[in-house]
Amino acid sequence: METELKLRFLEADGQSVFLANTWANQLIMPDSKTTTEMLSRYFDTADMALTRMRTSLRLREEGKERVATIKLGDLSRDGLHQRLEWSVKVGDEDWPDTDDSQLDIAWFLKNAVSDGDPDEKLREILQRVQNRPLQEICQARFVRTAFDVGYGDTLIELALDEGELRVDEQTELVNEMELELREGDVRDLMNLGEELKIRFPLVPEPLSKYARCLALMQHSKLDHA
Repeated sequence: METELKLRFLEADGQSVFLANTWANQLIMPDSKTTTEMLSRYFDTADMALTRMRTSLRLREEGKERVATIKLGDLSRDGLHQRLEWSVKVGDEDWPDTDDSQLDIAWFLKNAVSDGDPDEKLREILQRVQNRPLQEICQARFVRTAFDVGYGDTLIELALDEGELRVDEQTELVNEMELELREGDVRDLMNLGEELKIRFPLVPEPLSKYARCLALMQHSKLDHA
């Protein structure tokens, strides 16, 4: 299960203020910084079968790699998101990049990697889209600057995301921090989040990037009505 805390910066320069802060730099593990350009493309059937199951299908370009991910559920409390998650590294031949392409169910099941999430639940999801055309719903394009953080007895990835969401001509800025539990106690994750909210202009972000894309989609439909 993926466990992460999403926080949104209230000020446009929030990330640069955080990176210039002495306390923040003491928090970050030395030589752990990575910077990656990311493009997330979200797919569903024409009748939004996955979305109606509280499921997302994402194809993400992470630098030179491509990763397909299915996430189920999005229980959110004070910005804490917990979801079942399965991912597969994607080669050029694995994902035909054409309109109305179909997901190779057997390939995904065979290669899926998760943190102990149940294969039977993944199989149930995949059966809903078997032999059904998929279409791109929306995109999220952003730069992720990530660090390793030790807090209490817990290892956490702290990621700063800056970019935009796009649905048709509708866009929304992304300016957020994600704290993902790597190893340890979720209470340390939440305590770090509380300390960060005290020190910096941050508030809980209750919606995933995909959920925010869906909200944009509704605005787009209203604009074209």
